[in-house]
Amino acid sequence: MEKVNNVAVLIDAENVGAQNAKQIFDEASNYGNVIVKRIFADWSKTSVKGWREEVNRFSMTAVQQFEVSPRKNTIDIALIIQALVILFEKDVDVFCIAAGDSDYTRLVRELRERDKTVIGLGGRNVNQSFVNAFNEFIYLDTGEEEKAVKKHGEEKKKVMPQPQPQPQREAELIDAKRKSDLHNIIDRMIDNNGKAFYAQISSEMKQKYSDFIPKNFGCNSFKKLMEKLLPCLKRYSVGTEADGTSLYLVRSPKR
Repeated sequence: MEKVNNVAVLIDAENVGAQNAKQIFDEASNYGNVIVKRIFADWSKTSVKGWREEVNRFSMTAVQQFEVSPRKNTIDIALIIQALVILFEKDVDVFCIAAGDSDYTRLVRELRERDKTVIGLGGRNVNQSFVNAFNEFIYLDTGEEEKAVKKHGEEKKKVMPQPQPQPQREAELIDAKRKSDLHNIIDRMIDNNGKAFYAQISSEMKQKYSDFIPKNFGCNSFKKLMEKLLPCLKRYSVGTEADGTSLYLVRSPKR
């Protein structure tokens, strides 16, 4: 029988919103059995009061850490210490760290060096070097993107009453650097093997960018993500192996 991974969830309540509680635990449960649930804050602050109800709802252990000095990262230190205690005292395979603070980068590296899978969860404004420290980084839904799109749409209607054709948004899914890396990976695979299989593309891109996972692009599979990206990969064609499931890219014939 295949072993089920044990998962520890550690949340920095002072830089992750309470509205993300359900998403955090839904994502964590995808990696195994969640046996540790710790959330860290100075609970005397009104800024974290939204978490108090969620602590009970998800049976978390709330760790109190008073702020010694406004410029001291006391919450970070408390979370890091607890993570190391869990590392050496409990049988945990996967650490899910919900935070947006790059001060945790060294902790993530230490856990990975000890052969632990480390999953990051945070907002889209976090530092890319922090994101890439994790095995995978999942962006939390804040609702701000939807509000911004809605507001922008309403303002646009006021200025331009007549509907305008919308430009394709697929090319905006990834920036120029990622697009270049993606092309390089595909070209190298095709040069070596004649085909660039989706599974290999996914693996290599995730090694470069821990947040290059389908759910961060609103997709439930890598196949769906590639379908969104194909408009900016015009030099390639999609093929399917005889098994009917293994997809790959080849260079399109020159016209």
